[in-house]
Amino acid sequence: SEGSEKEKGDTAQLIEAMQSPDSIKTYVALVRGEGILSGEDLKKKGWFEISRPIKFEDGEAKDATTLFKFVAGQAETGPDRPRISLVLARPKDGRWHQIRRHLRGLSHPILGDSTHGHSKTNGIWKNERNLPGERIALHLGRLQLVPTKNCPGGIDVATPLLEDMLDMLRVYAPDVLEKSLPVLKAEGILVESKEQYEVGQYKIPEALLELMESKAMADEESKLMVDDHGDVEILVESEHYVVVSKPPSVVVHHSSWTGNRSDPKRRWKENNIPMLQRVRDKTGRRVNLVHRLDRGASGCLLLTFAENHENENGEKASCSVTKSLIESMQNPDATKTYIALCDGDGSWNGVNYLEKGWFTFDKPVKDENGELIEDTRTDICFVASTILPPIANTDAAATTDGIDNLEGRKVSIVLARPHTGRWHQIRQHLASGTIGHAILGDSSHGRSRTNRIWKKKRHLMKERTCLHLSRVQLPATEYSSEGIDVTCPLPPDLVKMLKVMPPGLLDEARPILAKEG
Repeated sequence: SEGSEKEKGDTAQLIEAMQSPDSIKTYVALVRGEGILSGEDLKKKGWFEISRPIKFEDGEAKDATTLFKFVAGQAETGPDRPRISLVLARPKDGRWHQIRRHLRGLSHPILGDSTHGHSKTNGIWKNERNLPGERIALHLGRLQLVPTKNCPGGIDVATPLLEDMLDMLRVYAPDVLEKSLPVLKAEGILVESKEQYEVGQYKIPEALLELMESKAMADEESKLMVDDHGDVEILVESEHYVVVSKPPSVVVHHSSWTGNRSDPKRRWKENNIPMLQRVRDKTGRRVNLVHRLDRGASGCLLLTFAENHENENGEKASCSVTKSLIESMQNPDATKTYIALCDGDGSWNGVNYLEKGWFTFDKPVKDENGELIEDTRTDICFVASTILPPIANTDAAATTDGIDNLEGRKVSIVLARPHTGRWHQIRQHLASGTIGHAILGDSSHGRSRTNRIWKKKRHLMKERTCLHLSRVQLPATEYSSEGIDVTCPLPPDLVKMLKVMPPGLLDEARPILAKEG
């Protein structure tokens, strides 16, 4: 009615206008694929409609419709001409990740989409083709809203394509860009560029940033970084197994990631000896891993001694010990307690997690190949949180640590106990849209800008994920008659980070940490 219309403010009216079926939101997306699906050339279809239900994070499915127009695309003809298409999208509904999920359903995921895209392809674009680290190649190019009482002329506004998406097209798909320009102009999408593109221009700032960080942190990191000639601290040792303290930035074993020893470009260096070799050299015995820790993480690492004699059942003793302790590690009565420093103040989306105590989180996570894994459970407890004071007397204080800017200043101490051992499970659960507290230093699931602030100004090691396996409790086996209960103190780098934080944070955390061992 006219009376109720008068009561609505500008925001309410514009929200209604945004939801009107006559309003149009035109997005530009760069996607993986050449515009062919099951033999059909999508580029010849013009505008077409996709109607598929979208599941929300709580599992509820709602109808969703999106209009798509595949403007231009190219097949892969070499590393400098990858599969890529430019697509226009107009969602009719506002469902969660609607455009991203509908494009994935068309087998053309958006480049950079870590949730619904192709992990390997995204990695190539980020590492080799200058796609910014946290970028999803999706741009709202034009917004057309119906008139409202307070905005009788409606709204029709366009924002130019950003240089990063244009540069991707200029270098790797110039023909796609050329074919797209008249269509973009006809659809009212602005394309402006004032500077010529040079290959690598996005890598140069990062490289300079890394160089500046390295120089600024050299003295501090020399005290904290692993440079111990391969030594290792033994926490517990028995006849059949050993528990050691894994330092941060040390790999557990060689892999395709570390590279071959003969490769001069390998990531593995002489002074960064894998844990398997360290423990073997320390004990003088060959060892097998019972579990693994991420390279950037630290804490308890359990290994068995790999002797070759047979037991009374004719089995190789090393195999039976390893199998027994792996089963013990997977036993429901086993407890692995991690401590994490997270980006956040303990509250997210109106939920104060500091008041919840221990709670179980069981949302699905993705494996290394991007496949969704349903059976995941982690017990989580937010221990203490604080907002750090701004860092004074720095050139960037106004933009990164200003009084009104909380980025890089929120921190929470969190305990986590995984019941399942999925890839990056704790890291994905804490960084999820439900909890919203990514682990500091997590380059895969965290926030790059926040991590850079912590590395530059708050003593975060360059290759560190602030996750530490502090205690392992395993039920008894025939090779560990009294079970295993071992703790690993926080390493020097985490201690240093905590010491410079307000004392109230540790005062609040100590009773809970002491109770949990």
